[in-house]
Amino acid sequence: MRKSTKQTNGITAIYVRRSVCDKDKGNNSLFISAQREECIRFVGDCEYQVYCDDGKSGKDVQHRPAFMQMMSDAREGLISRIIVKKYDRFSKNMMEYLNITDELDRYGVTVYSLSEPFNTETKEGRMMRNNLLNFAEFERETIAARVADAFQTKARETGFYQGGKVQFGYTPERRTINGKTGSVLVPSENAEAVRVAYDLYQNPDMSLLKIIDYFKENNINVTRATPRTKTGISNMDRSHLSRILQHRLHQVSSPFL
Repeated sequence: MRKSTKQTNGITAIYVRRSVCDKDKGNNSLFISAQREECIRFVGDCEYQVYCDDGKSGKDVQHRPAFMQMMSDAREGLISRIIVKKYDRFSKNMMEYLNITDELDRYGVTVYSLSEPFNTETKEGRMMRNNLLNFAEFERETIAARVADAFQTKARETGFYQGGKVQFGYTPERRTINGKTGSVLVPSENAEAVRVAYDLYQNPDMSLLKIIDYFKENNINVTRATPRTKTGISNMDRSHLSRILQHRLHQVSSPFL
């Protein structure tokens, strides 16, 4: 059973965050220094600790080291309340926010927004807060979609690779096209493994497991070297092979098949 402990003797935590999106860059009130100064003025003479995540998205907390440290301190009973400029500095993920505040409530830690001073002890205040968080989450997803569309449009216009995860079997290579220099995706040393996988999969008697066995028997490497497999030794599984065979890049543009 989870132990519930109320803590009330901790210090005030000031949490400040700014993402890398253009909207945040253009809003002076969301500069890290502006957030910090406003929160410090609010706490007055109270003892406080500033936790700062600069250039971090509000999508989730796992990639925000200062936020994770703040939560660890809250669990240790070192924090009594958390002050933020806006609720969306805390999180832009509605479900995540509610889960985190539920946990903080068990430690007696409250979250207070300077720009949205709703009384979250009432159902009306919680509704207003939740509406703001829902809008922040919608805004974040809209911005992400616009950025993805912009990258795709630029890629179509220039023909150059715009960044992101490179599909297995390809590698970026610098080239000059029509007087402009950029990266294009070309077949890598792993391209042969993809070609073999497609050839084998055309046989109705071949399954994903049989193809994997064929790769192992013939010492065909189909796994990128990772921190866990620095030698590049094959540890292919069905999900990995299935993603390769189903990926649209291989299906619609097969320069090496």
